[in-house]
This record gives sequence, C-alpha cells and structure tokens, in this order.
Amino acid sequence: MKKMKFSLLVIYTFILLVLIVCFGVLNKYLNNNYKDIEKETNELINYKIDTNFNYKETIDKLQSQYNNKDIIGILKIKNANYSMPIVQTNNNDFYLNHNLYKEKNVAGAAFLDYRTNINTSKKLIIYGHNSLSIKAPFNILEKFYDKSFYDNNKKIELITDTTKKVYEVFSVYVETIDFSYMNLDFNNDDEYLTHINKLKNRSIYDEEIELTSNDEILMLQTCSSLKKYRNYEKKYLLIILRRVLNEEI
Repeated sequence: MKKMKFSLLVIYTFILLVLIVCFGVLNKYLNNNYKDIEKETNELINYKIDTNFNYKETIDKLQSQYNNKDIIGILKIKNANYSMPIVQTNNNDFYLNHNLYKEKNVAGAAFLDYRTNINTSKKLIIYGHNSLSIKAPFNILEKFYDKSFYDNNKKIELITDTTKKVYEVFSVYVETIDFSYMNLDFNNDDEYLTHINKLKNRSIYDEEIELTSNDEILMLQTCSSLKKYRNYEKKYLLIILRRVLNEEI
C-alpha cells in the first residue's frame, strides 16, 4: 500500500511539473504573440496630429508603415490620449486574430464592420478585443463604466482619408441576449429612429438628448470582463455615439 501511495505521489508530482513547464511555455508564447499589438498600441497612443494635417497623407503614412492597405482610419479619444488605427477587409473574421501587419495575433486589431463604408454609411460598427492581462485594441472601453471617465471622454474622433468625424457618446451598456443592435438595414426613417432610441434607452447613464432619424451613429463593441456577466457566453460592452461635427479637407 505504501509503495502504491509513493508511486501515485511520483506520478502526481510529474504531472504537476509538466503542467508548470507547459504553463511557462504557453505564457512565453502569449507574451511574444502580444508584443506586436502592444507595440502598435503604444505607437498610436501618442500619435501626434496637426490641426492642419492632410487626412489622406496621414492614412497613407499608416498604410505604408504597416504595409497594409486595409488601414482606413484612426479612432481617437482625445482627452484620454488614446488613438488606434482602424482596419477593414471583406469579412468580420480575419482581424479577430490578425494584427495590423496581417500577422497571426490573438489580440487582433480594431476593425470596421465589412458591411459599411467609413465615409458614407449612416451607422458604423467597430469591433476590437479587450483583455485584463495584456494590451488589446479596446481595453480602454471598460473605463466607460466609471462615470467620471465617461463624463470626461464623451467626445471621440474618427479620422478617415477625407475627413475627421466627431461623435458624442449617448449610450453605454452590456448586451447578453438581444443582438439586434448589429442591424444595419432599415426600411424607413421611423424604423431607424426606433432602433437608435432603443440603444439609448438601454444605457446605464441617463442622457437627456433627443435623437433624430438624421443622426449618424458610431458603435464600438468589445467583450465585457465584469464578473456579473461571466456566466454569459456572449457579453458585449457597447459604446454608442452620434455624430456632432464633421471637418472636411
């Protein structure tokens, strides 16, 4: 019996050592894998934009820097000193696990829904990963749970090759069941207005603003890490904004 217990102890010890080694190897792999996206984030966070800059030249410069024509814009939360390049391809899958260099990377990139046009669509949706352990494109979005951060960072800019669009946040909430917020096709103005008012009414913050069917909408989506939603398979934090200003070249 003692011999059997000793053998089991040896086996368990061996398994534990294997797990520790595997964890170390995996951790090293993940750290290396995240290196690119952290580099990209740090580069863009302090990206300086002159008030008289040429929008097209700026986007062209980014496309050249990353050798990626999929880069179509820059998302800026000015007061939070945050910027992030936005990419778009012909699907909503590729940039879930590829970085700006089009290299495999589990942190992915911030990307615009392939069904929309960044310059002409009335409603835009931008997706990006969020993580508690590493720098991912949309980590910053969970700061909007904090009322003080929300109040100080309501204005968000979207820079394209032709313009700088300025949006203002009007809704923040986590969705776990109803994914109709992703709808982009509406039969008429009334249906569209009903849709965006529904988004407004779900907000954790009460904003006394009146939306209209002419409002252009920007939606930022990432996964929520709040413990209260951990048992849900899908839990998406949504930051929803309406356009308030446009600066053409």
